[in-house]
Amino acid sequence: MAEDKYLGFAMGFAAADQECDYWDTGCEGDDVSFKVLGGYKFNPNFAVEVAYHDTGNIKDKNTSLTTTAESDGINLSLLAFIPITENVDLFAKMGHMRHATKYTRSSTITETSSEDDSNFTFGAGVLWEFDSVDQQRYQLRIEFEKLQELSDDFIAGGTNLTAWSFGGTLLF
Repeated sequence: MAEDKYLGFAMGFAAADQECDYWDTGCEGDDVSFKVLGGYKFNPNFAVEVAYHDTGNIKDKNTSLTTTAESDGINLSLLAFIPITENVDLFAKMGHMRHATKYTRSSTITETSSEDDSNFTFGAGVLWEFDSVDQQRYQLRIEFEKLQELSDDFIAGGTNLTAWSFGGTLLF
């Protein structure tokens, strides 16, 4: 796989890993998430990538209390590739995400708060590169990402978000 610029889209789900608040009402829910990404593979083993992530609305209902977390942000990552075959690579990534998170807690009253923050992120995946009939190059990718500590006033110690996605990129 040569030096390439790429644009892509991926869709999957994001899930909270830890409880959502001081009262131990869990936030183990998940929701559909997506990302739009672009990058530059500056040699066969490394690339730099920027992505906009929308992790959806993660909601948990515990008795009369409902907690909802919405988060989105921009992630800048460095990717390292290990070629498996001529067209298949494994990759690992690490980066930094700047994100905005809004929390809503509803029972008899509704409380909201929001926070802008930034955190270290990491992930891994596999990609398959192929040519179409018109000789345009594409990649399919399956990916896991840990978008860590999307925190707020409602969350003691923060909530880790894990995203799983399937997507494609157009190489040019």
